[in-house]
Amino acid sequence: MKHRNPTQKRTNVPGGQSSFRLPPDVSFSKQSLPYGWAYVFRHRTLGELGRIVLEETGDERTHLSLEVVGDPADPMTAERAAIFQPLGMELAQRMEAMTGPAPAGSPVTPPRRTPEPKELIESRLIPCERCGIMLAMLIFAPEATDAGGFEDYARKMYPEYTRLDLQTWIIGPALGSGPLMDRPADILKIWPTRAPIERQRPVEFNSMLDRLVSGHCGL
Repeated sequence: MKHRNPTQKRTNVPGGQSSFRLPPDVSFSKQSLPYGWAYVFRHRTLGELGRIVLEETGDERTHLSLEVVGDPADPMTAERAAIFQPLGMELAQRMEAMTGPAPAGSPVTPPRRTPEPKELIESRLIPCERCGIMLAMLIFAPEATDAGGFEDYARKMYPEYTRLDLQTWIIGPALGSGPLMDRPADILKIWPTRAPIERQRPVEFNSMLDRLVSGHCGL
């Protein structure tokens, strides 16, 4: 996506009155942290991109940092960085222009951060019923209601499913109404190769898993 686009939307710069153009698929929200504030940027299909973190140093100054989310080894991290970093740098410069740069010869020391709460994500390993070797991993994503939501789960679980190196699917929430076993869900095949998000009913997905298990040791 190009940073300058005729269809970009105009929004308020965090902390200021001037306007700033965001790409059409990017939005941001303000988030309270144990040690300050963050402006979190999201992309419609890539999920969370990164954040601008503002931390009080205790000497009436503010430490500002730009943080791209994701494992450096994840190819998607570079895609997120390509969109977020130009936006973050421009906004950071605008914030500094409003507050003024730090005095020369007095570098800002980042404050010690309070650990942020860790998120627990439910997952399940599928073993071969004969030899017990693990064949697949299922990641349950109850908050994944769009492509960006699926990418959030893929990003957070990247170290785990790449370490296990199993076929891995992310399963979204059941859709519609009625008995749970009759309701379809959006499913993303994420590893070892990606596939488009596909909507399947439990019987269809379970049938595929059964074939995977039965084909391993010729059950």
